[in-house]
Parts: sequence; structure tokens; C-alpha cells
Amino acid sequence: MKTTVPEDTEKPDIKEWRWSCVEGSAPLSRKILRKWLSGRDASGYEENASLLFMELFSNALRFCPPDRLVPTRWMLYEDRLRIEVDDASAEEPIVTITADEAESGRGLLLVTHLADKWGSRHRVFNDGNGNYLHGKTVWFELYK
Repeated sequence: MKTTVPEDTEKPDIKEWRWSCVEGSAPLSRKILRKWLSGRDASGYEENASLLFMELFSNALRFCPPDRLVPTRWMLYEDRLRIEVDDASAEEPIVTITADEAESGRGLLLVTHLADKWGSRHRVFNDGNGNYLHGKTVWFELYK
């Protein structure tokens, strides 16, 4: 008799990174994400995953954690890819419609349109001095 494993107990292939909070981390992280996906025969995710990851990562660079490292997690399941990015802003992400001439502010609109699911959850950072700072994890999922 065949049994199926419930979706929430499936063990994904996980890669965790903590990126330096500098501009040069963005292109490097995108390149490594694409290579990681390609190495797992998941290159079908590359285009949208790298674009959406860059949107979340760029926002995280604006709100660096106290240790100046941006934590990220890439989780590849059999039927989907989930990417999480932590930042040190307690503000919930809000999708806004920006003016055509605006140079920023469209990131979450892209996430809303291209991701199958996305959201955020509250998290706490330790500043290394015994103080706790509020932040969040923003995530998205892409399905096969």
C-alpha cells in the first residue's frame, strides 16, 4: 500500500546565505541563485525567481540587520520554490501603484503579479548587545 507524505512534512533542498549589506551583494547573490537552481535541474524558475529575489533583496539592503548581514533562504520542493529574505524594518510590505516617472516603488507589484504566493511574517533580530529589534521576513513561492 502506497502512502503519501503530507506537503508540510516534505523536506526541501535548502540553501541559507547571509549576504553583506553592500550593493555588490545584489548581482553576486542573483548569479549564485541562478547557478544553484541550474545545479538542481530547476532552471525553469530562474527568470522569475531571480527577478523577485532581487526585488526583496534590494529592499532588505535598505533595512540592514544590526550585524550588517542579510539572511536569505532558498527552499526547493518537488513542486515549488520558496525564497525568503529578512530585513530589519518592522513595516509590513504594502503594494503601491506608483507614477510612471517614479524610479522606484514597483517591486512588490512585480512580486504580486509574478509569484504564485507571497507574504511576510514578523521576526526579531538580536543586536549583539542584548537588545531585540523588530523586523520581518518577506517570502514568495513559485510553482511548477
